[in-house]
Amino acid sequence: MSAALFRIVGWSYLPDFATKQALRVIHQISFNIFHRQPPDPRTPAYALHYRLTFAAVVLCYLIYNFLDASGSIPNNFYQLLGVYPDSNDTTLKMAFRGFARKYHPDRVGPSGESLFIEVRDAFEALKDPVVRFAYDRFGPDVLKWKECTTMREYLRRGLLTSSFYHIMTGAGLILFSAIGKPSPIAAWRYLLFLGLFASELYLLLAPSPSALPPSAFVDVSQSRATVLDILFPKRIVHQHILLLHQIFFFLSIALSRVAPVIFPSLMRGDPAVDQRIVLAMGERLGSLAKTTERELSIMLDMEMHAIHETPMVASQTSALRSSEILNSDTMRVLAKEMEDVIVEDMLKSKVGPVKTAWDAAIGRERRKRAEDWRLREIADKLPSPPPETYRMKIHHRARSLSM
Repeated sequence: MSAALFRIVGWSYLPDFATKQALRVIHQISFNIFHRQPPDPRTPAYALHYRLTFAAVVLCYLIYNFLDASGSIPNNFYQLLGVYPDSNDTTLKMAFRGFARKYHPDRVGPSGESLFIEVRDAFEALKDPVVRFAYDRFGPDVLKWKECTTMREYLRRGLLTSSFYHIMTGAGLILFSAIGKPSPIAAWRYLLFLGLFASELYLLLAPSPSALPPSAFVDVSQSRATVLDILFPKRIVHQHILLLHQIFFFLSIALSRVAPVIFPSLMRGDPAVDQRIVLAMGERLGSLAKTTERELSIMLDMEMHAIHETPMVASQTSALRSSEILNSDTMRVLAKEMEDVIVEDMLKSKVGPVKTAWDAAIGRERRKRAEDWRLREIADKLPSPPPETYRMKIHHRARSLSM
């Protein structure tokens, strides 16, 4: 347990520290030999150098962990005797006799008694082919399974014991994915776990290597050597499985550390880095806006100057008479009118408070004219007053009647 915690702490801090130191040394060597200045830490070139150096450091650390895990696995019975796992009974007996002559307690003293007893008990138990089959797959614990007698019982007991590791590992992966941030690394962890499970199942169910020659009375299944058998020919399946467990542990942690650095596009960005990028983009957009505004001002000024200083075409000059050339006062009035037209067109086309005020004024004027038109229509519908002569006759008639 302490070794696993030490490895987790090592994977958490050692790659970053080693990468920074190695990159500093590489930049110093590059400057001394090729006279190249190291890139600024905030540039893409430095990020590329860091990713490559980090990948190399992690690869070296993985190789170191692999060698350390391989050397930490205890020796099996065959290694203690100095023989291969596919040795026959005669070879095992000769190897045990040589081991007894060399490590017998009468020769080495009480210090070697425990080792001699352990090897002797394993040799006596492995004379049984069924126990030897179980020992090769599940290790020295099978010597304590006294209730098992057949190959099926040993295999069932060993698979149940091995399933506990896979159940706990699978539950840990699910829990880690549930409480952690969503990441594409989780899918790779599950693929590693499935690969580990398939490899272990294949090693447990594959036939054992045998030195017996094929005959008409004994069926011998041909076993295929794996990569681990080639690398470690004196090891048994149980040791290969222990090594696969440690490799899975190393690769799972390495994925969590390597993927965010080597493949930053697949991961979520650092908030501090994202903030710096946004600020840089904002400053660039601001400078582009200022440049565009300046260019538009220059273009408008050039357009206004073109109105004042447009040269006359030769054909037009010859067609016009000298008396018809506009004087300076007329040009000023024309330029003023053109400016008003341009300003009015800009007010109508641009969006903003001036455009809103312009639309409101136009709307008020239209409503006022519509109201005047409505009142005029109402006045036209009223009866017209009597003429002046008709009123005078009515007045004289009323006066005569009164008299």
